[in-house]
Amino acid sequence: MSESSLDGSRRGFLRAMTAAAGALLAPSASVALTPPSTPKLPSGVNPKNFIIHGVNPLTIETRRSLMGMSAITPEARFFVRNNLPLPSPQIVERPDTWVLEVKGVKQPTAISVAELKGLGLDAVGAVIQCTGNGRAFFEHEPAGSKWGVGAAGCAIWTGVRLKTLFDHFGGVDAGMNFLTATGGEIIPEGMEHNDLVVERSIPIKKALDDTILAWEMNGAPIPLLHGGPLRLIVPGYFGCNNIKYVKTLTCAPQESEAKIQKTGYRLRPIGAPPGPDYPSMWRMPVKSWVNGPGADNTPALAGEVTFYGVALSGERGVKKVEVSLDMGKTWQDATLEDLDLGPNAWRVFSYTVNLPKGPHTIVSRATDTQGDIQPKERVENERGYAHNGWLDAALTVNLLGEPPEEKVAATDQHMVKEESTPPERESVSLSAEGQAGKQVYLESQPSCGACHTLKDAGSEGLIGPNLNELKPNAESVKNAVTNGVGAMPAYNDLMTKEQINSLATYIEEATK
Repeated sequence: MSESSLDGSRRGFLRAMTAAAGALLAPSASVALTPPSTPKLPSGVNPKNFIIHGVNPLTIETRRSLMGMSAITPEARFFVRNNLPLPSPQIVERPDTWVLEVKGVKQPTAISVAELKGLGLDAVGAVIQCTGNGRAFFEHEPAGSKWGVGAAGCAIWTGVRLKTLFDHFGGVDAGMNFLTATGGEIIPEGMEHNDLVVERSIPIKKALDDTILAWEMNGAPIPLLHGGPLRLIVPGYFGCNNIKYVKTLTCAPQESEAKIQKTGYRLRPIGAPPGPDYPSMWRMPVKSWVNGPGADNTPALAGEVTFYGVALSGERGVKKVEVSLDMGKTWQDATLEDLDLGPNAWRVFSYTVNLPKGPHTIVSRATDTQGDIQPKERVENERGYAHNGWLDAALTVNLLGEPPEEKVAATDQHMVKEESTPPERESVSLSAEGQAGKQVYLESQPSCGACHTLKDAGSEGLIGPNLNELKPNAESVKNAVTNGVGAMPAYNDLMTKEQINSLATYIEEATK
């Protein structure tokens, strides 16, 4: 498809459907009316470690029972949230050859990772937390992945400070207020660049303070899933600002015009339309939660029980954590463990208590170094962002009087969620043709989910529209794809009738 064939607005459903259709165009392709296969996870991802929210783009959540007692999250258990399909694995095969373009400095230039390594080394302990971590607890069911508490992890990131890099090229130009980082994901042909590009802006002061370009995660080259070969690490800021596969850094007077910055990732009231005037999701507020023992219904014994969890507050660090076994009526101080990786890492805490067998619910409440106390309730907002209330994150465990007779297989136990983790998406009843259409939706390359939000498919697209809200009927989908509308061309000679019909049937059935 040429750029000129898709001129004009692409914000309506009919034009957005063009993107989904275009992803499927192959003259010899056909789809049998058979139940859909499960999309494959990338190599190296162990499904036992994660709750799978989506495969393409990849959205996987660390199971609460596997978050462990360490201040460092191992790469094999670190959650993943991608906005677009993964780039080619070839980009991490020779990471030193990756080239970064630097703009808005006295000497604009391009520099390879190998050259970056010669500028000096720095390392920072930092939490990466998805902006929507805790979204599943919001009662209005905001669009997006229904994360519980596991869309967060803490790692040691090694690289070079941006200040060092910019100084090497003569310093930042005058009048620059923001640093914009652009990811290296491939934008599907025919798409509006600013609608889809992963590009975020942060204040230039933050960029020059402690932000780094990292090429190592926990002492090893950053893998593709986590942004290798080069990732921007903005300590204390939500994960959306920590751009993966970073290809361009631009110091500029204004924030980026990309949708993900201009109207996306902003804290707006429920029902309010997106806009640039709402607060951008930058610093992470004070937050904590208990991870175990007994999460995901894993066995835990009555008697002396040591609960453990994590606490964080972006750029500030944590001063104190309290726990309660009576839903906040009374509080007891927890122990902050000795390993402190800095104000942008999380602190592990523990609390030991004697408890009888049976169900018990425990909550935690953190206080940061500036005196902010973790609130009881979440802040309601349209997209389910920045959840830091302690009530929803409660952990309920059922303590046993004696060890179970048989050791329950970890595979089985880890597939069960604790009471405080919200249920999976409701099952949608699909006809045989609808099942075939789901296969089309899930297996297209690039995925339909890269553009569209559809709850049944677990997709959260950047272009839109939200198909669950639009609820298009099958005829409107078929007409758009088959005949074209306005500037949108027809695809009747490029897609089989079976493909078009099955895709249209699925979208209608999945959005009823």
